[in-house]
Amino acid sequence: MADYLNVVARMRALEHGEAVRIVRQRQVIIQPRAHIVTMLSMAGEDTSVHAVAIGRLGVPPQIKVVADPRRRDDQYELLRWLLPHFEAYYAQCRAEQTFPQLWVSSEGALGHLDTLADRLRFTDDADVQRLGELWTYAGERSPITGQQALISATSALRAHYATGQQETEDEHLGALLTWIAPPPGRDILAAVAMAEKHPMGAKTDPRFDADELQPAVELFNKARKDDDRRVQVFHAERIQQMIEGVIRPIYTATQAAMAILSRPEWLDNPALLPLAEEEAAQFAGFMEARDQGHRLPYHDSAKAAAFKIVARERTVDNVEAAFLRHDRAARERAVESGTVLRGTLVDRQKVRLAPRTFEYRMVLTTHQDSLHLRAGDEFWHLDDPKVCIRITEVERRGPFSWVSGIVEDGKRAAMELDIAAIFDFGPERPDWGGTVREFMQMGTRLAAPPWTHGDAVPAATPATRARPNDLLAAVEELVR
Repeated sequence: MADYLNVVARMRALEHGEAVRIVRQRQVIIQPRAHIVTMLSMAGEDTSVHAVAIGRLGVPPQIKVVADPRRRDDQYELLRWLLPHFEAYYAQCRAEQTFPQLWVSSEGALGHLDTLADRLRFTDDADVQRLGELWTYAGERSPITGQQALISATSALRAHYATGQQETEDEHLGALLTWIAPPPGRDILAAVAMAEKHPMGAKTDPRFDADELQPAVELFNKARKDDDRRVQVFHAERIQQMIEGVIRPIYTATQAAMAILSRPEWLDNPALLPLAEEEAAQFAGFMEARDQGHRLPYHDSAKAAAFKIVARERTVDNVEAAFLRHDRAARERAVESGTVLRGTLVDRQKVRLAPRTFEYRMVLTTHQDSLHLRAGDEFWHLDDPKVCIRITEVERRGPFSWVSGIVEDGKRAAMELDIAAIFDFGPERPDWGGTVREFMQMGTRLAAPPWTHGDAVPAATPATRARPNDLLAAVEELVR
């Protein structure tokens, strides 16, 4: 099972006191000019930005801190300061026909940026609204399988390493980096405990808030109320020093994660190439829609929601099919879970059914215990896209399963496969253009809203077929 492989890797990491690599090929794209975006929100103000550090891999951050982000004018000043950075970056990516990529420290930081994008694009300030729209591209892409626009450092590292702690604890970037590069001569659990004392998300430490930050903010607001400019500047600089001490290590840790994944030791992954092309196409369409004045709605219409659901479902299938063909670790996990058939070819026949009509049959044996197979399923040769077999029978004989099938595509290539050789069969190769074709069909079907989204309920239509005497038997007959 895939979970079994994960447990074994974590046990080995705990035994050796160091994270273990679970893949050899890179699992994410790292754009040459990817932006690192580190933001902190004020406690109790989830849609605020107390401080921001922005930069790139190998470049020191530009940091801006707001003494009290609850004041809208000060908050908007920070956001307007960010806008030129993102406009220039997006324009450059568009000119190069590629896509922007934003890196954040953790899933919590990713959610913070997504929430901000959703909030900012409905403000009454044109510049802040524009920034919210640009961030919305990354935010809307983040839940899509295989997306490369908004990457959290923790999720990227978890795709490459297994640690000796619980998966939820891997969300602390400092702890995760400590497992990957443990300090020599120290107990790993003690080192991790020390790393966890520093916040690595979008929030500061509650004790730091209560003991240091809150009193400083109160003194700043008192000086502002008293109109004491000198004292106000003093406390603003003091708050900046405090916040910089928190945000710089988070930014540095995100850089460290990108540097680890940029090492030449990771093999190239051809499965990432179509993902990059898909991301560039999605970005181009997003920016085109903004140029044409299309607003981003707060809620999707029924039709738009249906399109997005279909796109997500097809993307899941395409990404899985691509990785199974090009990523060795993904294929091994699929073999263990039974979604990929790894079998030894024991027989192949060309059977004559009638004059000039032939049927090509194959029989494979496998020792896999948990195969997800049934008669009628179609499986494709993962290393030769021409060959497809339709399963006709699965029979268990002692420690082996015998799988019989009829060759549907690639008959000549199937007859050239070597007896006693081992082959992998799985889902059909990715069809990246299938989404567009399906959208065209859906556009016709959804030209008129379905009755489920209208006010009128259609009249009941009596069934024209006679009801079977045994309904359960009739249903079971359909799924055979």
